[in-house]
Amino acid sequence: MIRGVGIDLVEIERIARVCARQPRFVGRILTPAERQYCVERRVNPYPHIAGRWCAKEAIAKAVGRPLRWQEVEILPDSLGKPVVHLHGASAQMVGEGKLLVSITHTRTLAQAIALWVVPR
Repeated sequence: MIRGVGIDLVEIERIARVCARQPRFVGRILTPAERQYCVERRVNPYPHIAGRWCAKEAIAKAVGRPLRWQEVEILPDSLGKPVVHLHGASAQMVGEGKLLVSITHTRTLAQAIALWVVPR
């Protein structure tokens, strides 16, 4: 059963400007594994950083409350599909539910949608 849905959209250039102005921004919103995925293996990391930002915002909207950035980790599975891993208080809040997320981006925009699915 779907308990919540969230969506978010951001201009990639906006995220790039924030990263340039605030060097600690990426470390604040991405876990070390997410940083490795987005930054260390990419020529242009900003679409991937913006996508993770959107996904975490969409997850917070689906759950109905803000979550701690570092407790929500979104990494690709072996086929590249984004998978949500929750830790700490965020995992406890979602409980036995599962978060599904889809991320997309164009040259200028990143968007994500999240579903909070709970057992019946």
